[in-house]
Amino acid sequence: MTKSVWMVYLLVILNMYIMTTRNTNTIFASVTQQIAGEEEIIIPSSFSGGKQENKHYPFTVAICIIIKDAEHYLEEWLYYHFAMGFDSIYIYDNSDAFELKNWYDNTRNHTTFRNTKVIHWVSPDKGSNQNLSYKDCVEKFGHDKNGPMHDYFAFIDVDEFVVIRSPQQYNGIQDVLQDYLVPYGGALTVNWMLVGSANKTVYSPLPVTKRFQYRDRVAHNVIKSFVKSADYVRHKTPHSVILKSPAEIHTTMSPGAIFKPASEAAASDHDRPSDILLLYHYRYTSRKEYIYKRCFRGEVEGDSWCDDNGNGNSDISGINYKKGTPKHVEIAAGEVFDDTAWKFLRERVPKYKAFDAFEDFHYT
Repeated sequence: MTKSVWMVYLLVILNMYIMTTRNTNTIFASVTQQIAGEEEIIIPSSFSGGKQENKHYPFTVAICIIIKDAEHYLEEWLYYHFAMGFDSIYIYDNSDAFELKNWYDNTRNHTTFRNTKVIHWVSPDKGSNQNLSYKDCVEKFGHDKNGPMHDYFAFIDVDEFVVIRSPQQYNGIQDVLQDYLVPYGGALTVNWMLVGSANKTVYSPLPVTKRFQYRDRVAHNVIKSFVKSADYVRHKTPHSVILKSPAEIHTTMSPGAIFKPASEAAASDHDRPSDILLLYHYRYTSRKEYIYKRCFRGEVEGDSWCDDNGNGNSDISGINYKKGTPKHVEIAAGEVFDDTAWKFLRERVPKYKAFDAFEDFHYT
């Protein structure tokens, strides 16, 4: 059976199933099961002088991530970043009960997910939870001679997607690092691009990159970091790193450009370089999910932005924030249509094209 015939057959089966059930959770379970096959991720050849060529870089790049209560978006995020060219992903599960253990045990032979490792991580110091998990990740998987000794790491969250803004020039993450980090060492900053709620009201079992396609007009000043393992000491904040002297922090403003921190925390870059690489931050998702995330679950550091006593500032969605809450925390719908991340995912991981047949009716 050819791939095109298989896809048509899959969509027919999915549509028949939807017509015979009213239970959304059951629908989602069926869809997930049917699209979770072992289809290969497609990574086209790299570009050189406007022409594609095969490149094999003599370095590896991995992601360190700490998550909690984010299982419903995890697999999409993993597929996306493996398709971007990351070699390995180290997941620090911050749940008390090690909720990802079964998923981890059951994916050791999976074509893609076997390149992950899940570590149960419950730090006694919640205030430094994220920073400590990052340091542990680099020490075990970058510095330890008995480990894989990855050359470079990215430190991002499950609601952040690495987006190449110049796809005509760069095909994957190694291509970008080869020009902007490898020749210089140290670290490389990447600015946020906030992606709005698109006025979605509740969760829907569809890919986050498909549901939310309206972003801000310009990049945000907040940054996250890539780092060369050999130059890494520790994190100053979840956004910024401390390096061994004389290594320096760079940006994508131009190859070798030096990062000019906007504050002591070194967590923002007001130049906001945006032409090469950005981190699309799906901070809000739907209104109901965001209320749970901000007011009930809180951050992995233990913080909550909501005011239980009703003394804070209320935004247009009705969420009541604590006084002093940063403006970017308040929910926003987004202004500019941008389906870059979704197009990347469905092209690199073809089975996600099946979701094109589904609509999302949860919006105002």
